[in-house]
Amino acid sequence: MRTIRDWYRGEAEKLRALTWPKKMQYLFVYYKGWFAGFLVLLLFLGYVVDVVVQGQKETALQGFFTNDIYSAFPAGEIETEMAARLGLRRDQKILFDDDLYIDLGGKATEYSAASNGKIIAYMAVGELDFVVTTGEVYRHFAGDVPMKDLREFLPEDLYQRLSPSIVDAPDQHGEPVPSAIELSGCRFLRDREDLPPGTFYLFLPYSAPRGEAILEFIRYCYE
Repeated sequence: MRTIRDWYRGEAEKLRALTWPKKMQYLFVYYKGWFAGFLVLLLFLGYVVDVVVQGQKETALQGFFTNDIYSAFPAGEIETEMAARLGLRRDQKILFDDDLYIDLGGKATEYSAASNGKIIAYMAVGELDFVVTTGEVYRHFAGDVPMKDLREFLPEDLYQRLSPSIVDAPDQHGEPVPSAIELSGCRFLRDREDLPPGTFYLFLPYSAPRGEAILEFIRYCYE
């Protein structure tokens, strides 16, 4: 204990003899490692608190955006606007993930497998409301994943409005079912001349649990 007290007094004496700029320089040079460790600790504690708080909230809408190398869908901005639109309570949250990437050409194999696995897992437990992805990836899922029949899911007026953009995929019996919306006419892509029609699609897993929130998201996309 005496050693720590003596060290503290010695450091205090040194600092008292310095001007403020010299004090800051001294602290930075001799204690930057401590400051860095303290900053890392604060960030870690902040992450833990956020995980605990978010874990106690009810999910109001959950969607995945994959292969968005064009930065077409600003997930953070969409979360904020949808939260206001849905009038979320303090105990509710929206979860969007735009870090997923699926490469069907055999590249980025591990990351692609992890992204694909996450989508399948969330579908399997009935927690995923929608997926926005490229045409290639949509067609890949369409052969294996049950999807909502948009003719039955969408209100008649919305279905008629979006019908030019709705595409079919075969169901488990091989029958064509309207199961995705081609998104070139949505608010995020309609002015993107660098992205031709057929670049992105939205589809709904058959197990998607939050119908009203999904409908509100689709309406938001086409305002």
